Amino acid sequence: MQEAMARLEALAASARQAEERAAEWSVRRFTGRADEGRIVATVDALGVLAELEIHPLSRRRLDARRLGDEILNAIVRAEEAAAIAKDELTGG
Repeated sequence: MQEAMARLEALAASARQAEERAAEWSVRRFTGRADEGRIVATVDALGVLAELEIHPLSRRRLDARRLGDEILNAIVRAEEAAAIAKDELTGG
């Protein structure tokens, strides 16, 4: 009986630790940069775009197509960072 209680306590402690790690991860923000760091995309833990910063120099020197491509690159990099963090949290 004592062995079963010890296992149950260990399982409960493990579950609490997993919940804490998930809560910590869920509030994190991840960034991706493009156009030499002048375009910065920030996503939440689920990969949802939360913020996008575009330096005026990028707006001036890039045409609409290249600007769109660079914005997308920054977002993809941020999403990849979020996915890597999720994989690390879940063990792959």
